[in-house]
Amino acid sequence: MKNRITTYGLVGKFAISLIAVVVIQGILAYRIRVFGYFDLPLILSVYYGFTLGRPIPSVVIGTTIGLLQDSLSNVPMGTNGFSKTLIGYLAASAGSKFDVDLPVTRAIAIFLFTVGDGFIISILGLMTGSASNSGIDVLWNWLVAGVFNALLGMLMFGYHDRVTHAAS
Repeated sequence: MKNRITTYGLVGKFAISLIAVVVIQGILAYRIRVFGYFDLPLILSVYYGFTLGRPIPSVVIGTTIGLLQDSLSNVPMGTNGFSKTLIGYLAASAGSKFDVDLPVTRAIAIFLFTVGDGFIISILGLMTGSASNSGIDVLWNWLVAGVFNALLGMLMFGYHDRVTHAAS
C-alpha cells in the first residue's frame, strides 16, 4: 500500500510540474516579450531525455508537454506535440550514445535541438498554411532562441547537478 501511495505522489508531482512549466511559459511569453525566445517545455523535454536515457518515457513526456503547449499557443494542435516528441526521443537517444554530462555537450545539444524544433514547427506551419513569418527573420529567431535556451538550460542542468551531487 505504501508503494502505491509513493508512486501516486511521484506521478502527481510530475504532472503538476509539467503543467506549471507550460503555464509559466505561456504567462511569461505573453507578458514579457523576451520570454518568447525561451522554450521551457523544450528544455524540459531535453532534460528528461538526457537524464532518463530511455526513449519511451521521453516520448511520453515530450508528447504530453508539447500538447499542453499547443493548447496555449497560436499553432495548430499537435505541432508542438510532434516536435517535442521527436526532440525527446532524439535527446534520449543522444543521451545513451554521447557523454551529455559535459556542459559544452549539453549547451550545443540544447542549441541544436532548439533550432531543430523551430525548423519542425515551421515546416508543419507551412504544411498547414498557418506559417506567419519566413526568410531571414525566422532564422534569426531560431538562432537567438537557441542561444537563450542553451544558457537557461545550462543554468537548469547546473542546478540539477549541484542538488544531485550534494545529496550523494
